[in-house]
Amino acid sequence: MQIPRHIIEEQPLAVKRNYEYWSQIMDNTLTFGLTDSLIHTREHCRRVLLYALMLGWQRVGERGNALRVLSQAAIFHDTRRQNDWLDVGHGARAAKYYLDFCSTHDIPCSVIAAGIIQYHDRNDRVGIKNLSITCREEKELAIELYCIFKDADALDRFRLGPNGLDSRFLRTKEALDMVGFAKNLVRKTSCV
Repeated sequence: MQIPRHIIEEQPLAVKRNYEYWSQIMDNTLTFGLTDSLIHTREHCRRVLLYALMLGWQRVGERGNALRVLSQAAIFHDTRRQNDWLDVGHGARAAKYYLDFCSTHDIPCSVIAAGIIQYHDRNDRVGIKNLSITCREEKELAIELYCIFKDADALDRFRLGPNGLDSRFLRTKEALDMVGFAKNLVRKTSCV
């Protein structure tokens, strides 16, 4: 199910524009490897996209193309899953798909987005360490966007059930403030 239009309309213009543009890219051009999933779906990615944009706008605004980076991470992050379980490595496969896609589709590629996608399925220690190395010149921004993205992905755990999210593990205050919103949005838009 689509996110209700009024929710998108209520967002700041930069969030709304990025959401509309990147969700259209996802719907019209991306392929998902796990086509029979009920939990790692386009709808999941669409909600993560919205959460990431909302959190990103609150925390960093448009600094360093933050909203584009978060949008790209959101729409690509689960495209190369092979199963609905842990599937460590789906992030690396999705990052490769992202890089290949950008090179053939006139889409600006971001080292930070590729790193977030690649390490989103790993624990924070591994993700932050690797982003610190690959994004040395933009290390602080890369780590900030990684944490925002991981929180956005986590906020959608309500699709796994009413106790799917343990908010003690959220990294940002803004994500904690969005728990009720996320729970309600999943209820309105999830078929699980």
